[in-house]
Amino acid sequence: MIEIRVPGSTSNLGAGFDTVGLALRVYLKVRVEKLNAAAPAHEVFVEGVDAPLIPTDERNMIVRAMQFAGEREGVVVPKVRLLIENQIPVARGLGGSGAAIVAGLTAFEAMTGCVLGEEKLLAYACELEGHADNVTPSAVGSLVLTCRTEDGKVRYIQGEWPPELKIVAVIPDVPLATETARSVLPERIPLQDVVFNLQRVALFWPALRHHRFDLVREAMRDRVHQPYRQSLVPGLSDVLQIRDVDGLIGVALSGAGPTVIAIASSNFRKIGEELVACFERHGVSARPLILDVDTTGRTVSRSDVEVEG
Repeated sequence: MIEIRVPGSTSNLGAGFDTVGLALRVYLKVRVEKLNAAAPAHEVFVEGVDAPLIPTDERNMIVRAMQFAGEREGVVVPKVRLLIENQIPVARGLGGSGAAIVAGLTAFEAMTGCVLGEEKLLAYACELEGHADNVTPSAVGSLVLTCRTEDGKVRYIQGEWPPELKIVAVIPDVPLATETARSVLPERIPLQDVVFNLQRVALFWPALRHHRFDLVREAMRDRVHQPYRQSLVPGLSDVLQIRDVDGLIGVALSGAGPTVIAIASSNFRKIGEELVACFERHGVSARPLILDVDTTGRTVSRSDVEVEG
């Protein structure tokens, strides 16, 4: 049996649209075991957060990623049993699909013996996900700055996250599909808004490295995607404007949303309560999660358990 653990993630962090990602200590855990050669189909069992929302047939993203890699590599994927324990809220902007893709590609390697290597694994993951800023931190951990080359390769720099900073994720009870959140974005962005974001994403990592947290707040301001998405979740516009709370460094939409993340140095519970209260004033219930940053990325371990039958 193979045991795989993949962290969830938050992406964009304000100005870094489709570029900046951060691995979080909230996990997708999968035990994978090869079935008898006569097994007619994969078997998928799910427990944990939002389990009823996770498909248990061929639509399951882990299964899809395994099959995708098999087709690309010309390798037959054996039928497997997936025992999934999920901690990542589904369709909430915390990298659940990216984690599942990384888990599926990792399971493919383990079950077939066909080692993709990091470059190919990230390229396949990015092709499946559509962007690199969730799958990359899920694969390698910590803070990453990514780009995708014209030939589909993923290039990234991994940055050290200040250990005193935590992520306060506030999850409103409003599902929001990534496709919906992307559909509201314009095809053309005014040049001054693009420059605004370029200036701030260039500032973000150096400000973190030098513990200039006063600059991090400015570096998280965005004009490329958040203004267009604010109408999708009641209260989101006001939540993104919250500033004057002790310990709060900056607030941003997590990925495509609807989750909002706050980077904070202290007072984590109070910050979560403030963001929740802001959503509730707009009639939206929400819950906070206080999360550390994952610095490991995906992990794989083996046990001697055998499947019978």
